[in-house]
Parts: sequence; C-alpha cells; structure tokens
Amino acid sequence: MITDTDIKKFKKELKGELSIFVTRDEFNKTSDEIIDSIKTVINMVGEVSEKLDDHRKETNDILDDHERRLDKVEDKVFSLT
Repeated sequence: MITDTDIKKFKKELKGELSIFVTRDEFNKTSDEIIDSIKTVINMVGEVSEKLDDHRKETNDILDDHERRLDKVEDKVFSLT
C-alpha cells in the first residue's frame, strides 16, 4: 500500500527533475493573470478601433468638403465656357 510519506517522497524526487506539480492556487493565480492580460489587450484593441473610427469620420468629412469645393470651382470654370 502506498502511504502519504511515499507520495511526498516521490514528489520531492520528481520536483528536482520536473516542475510539473502545480497547486490549484498557483494554477488559478496564473490563469487569472492570463485572463487579465487578455482583457487588457481587448480594451486596447477597442480603444484603437474607436480612434480609427473617429479618424475615418474626420477624413470623410474633409473629403466631402473638398468635393463640394471642387464642384463649385468646376461649376464656375465650365459655366464660363
């Protein structure tokens, strides 16, 4: 029969060679850190996306204004001919 002492001894022997034993608390802490990092990245992507949307709107407004101005210039130039 395997006793608790045998298991502890086996863990000590393996721990020197492989660090595969992770406690539940260590696993939860690591997974929480990963989840927090993912949330941070998602928030950053959202912020950049919002900035790009704002920039696109501003660019479209500028292009629309230029198009109106060019139309006026064309109307004046071609009305003279």
